[in-house]
Amino acid sequence: MKVSSRVHRMKESSTLAVAARAAALKKEGADVVAFGTGEPDFDTPNNIKEAAIEGLRAGLTKYVATPGTIEARNAVAGKLRSENDIPCKAEHISITAGAKHALYLVLQTLIDPGDEVVLPTPAWVSYRPLIELAGGRCVEVAGAMERGFKVLPEELAAAMTPRTVAVILNSPSNPCGITYTPDEIRALCEVIARHPSAVLVSDEIYEKLVYPEIQPGLQHFSPGSLPAMAERTITLNGMSKAFAMTGWRIGYVCAPGSNGFIQELIKLQGQMTNNIPAFFMPAIVEALSPRSTAQVEEMRVAFARRAAVVDELVRAIPRFRTVRSTGAFYSFPSIAACKGLTSAGGRVIADAQSFAEALLLEAHVALVPGGDFGDCAADHIRITFAAEEALLRKGMARIAEFTGALR
Repeated sequence: MKVSSRVHRMKESSTLAVAARAAALKKEGADVVAFGTGEPDFDTPNNIKEAAIEGLRAGLTKYVATPGTIEARNAVAGKLRSENDIPCKAEHISITAGAKHALYLVLQTLIDPGDEVVLPTPAWVSYRPLIELAGGRCVEVAGAMERGFKVLPEELAAAMTPRTVAVILNSPSNPCGITYTPDEIRALCEVIARHPSAVLVSDEIYEKLVYPEIQPGLQHFSPGSLPAMAERTITLNGMSKAFAMTGWRIGYVCAPGSNGFIQELIKLQGQMTNNIPAFFMPAIVEALSPRSTAQVEEMRVAFARRAAVVDELVRAIPRFRTVRSTGAFYSFPSIAACKGLTSAGGRVIADAQSFAEALLLEAHVALVPGGDFGDCAADHIRITFAAEEALLRKGMARIAEFTGALR
């Protein structure tokens, strides 16, 4: 059967591929510690689940408006106004089948063939494929590890051209676990503001997972709150990470601009998925209500403790170099000092890919090699610390033993 060239060229998601290989080993009886998938280990809070169940019982099983019910969109807009200072209304919101679907819709609505999208790297594995699927050209700007993987304003300015239609910013970051400060984001926005045809796509899926316990005073900042960027920022978010709702597939887009962008996006969404399940709408309202605040904070505090534990354990491995995680639930150490060495099982470590493969087969720890996070990340690995502390220590002990045995 024929397969289109654009799909054939697309790489499989490396995070999902790692999860599949780990699952296959587990099925064979191996005791695999999985640090691959970016998924909280917590369950969805009960009040959110009950809201969906009540929606089902109330008969919310039919079509609703493509961008979601007015109640759910009002809840999203109210949250963005009160928590993020983004001036928006329900009419600027569309609720999507996950934040990845939101990104797909944004890029398909935004990009014409040959348009450029500037992507600070290391960056989430799906950005580049979705840019290219839309016909765009991905322009990587590498953030140096010595500067905490952060891109400087002058580096962003050098990458932008008259063909630039968007810059993607993800803070807190997957895969690096770093968080841009408000002043750093303002400086980047000043550069974007000089390019009237470019917009900022702000992926804020990890906004609730910021750790002032690790970097005092640190807080999340939404660029859409800046007056000069209010109508030039497309904010992406969702319920997956902060609310432990990955399997629900609930995301949203906020585009307050007056040029009809969100209406065009909704038109595309209507030809694809239409609305997400109607009985999810009251769950969205419940999740964004004060009744969920304490449970979300409890999960955030747990992730902050885990970030500190993993950072300590990574730094204790002599051949690793790392940047402290201040957000999300990832550590992104360099394994460059391991290159050229041979594992106890006789496997040569050429890069992060071969390191991860040998680690999985010999030590039964699954993590994601850095190559798909950007050209600058080929010598890095992503460790997800969305697991209880005992499991983190068990997996990190295996990594330390494996690395120490390299010769």
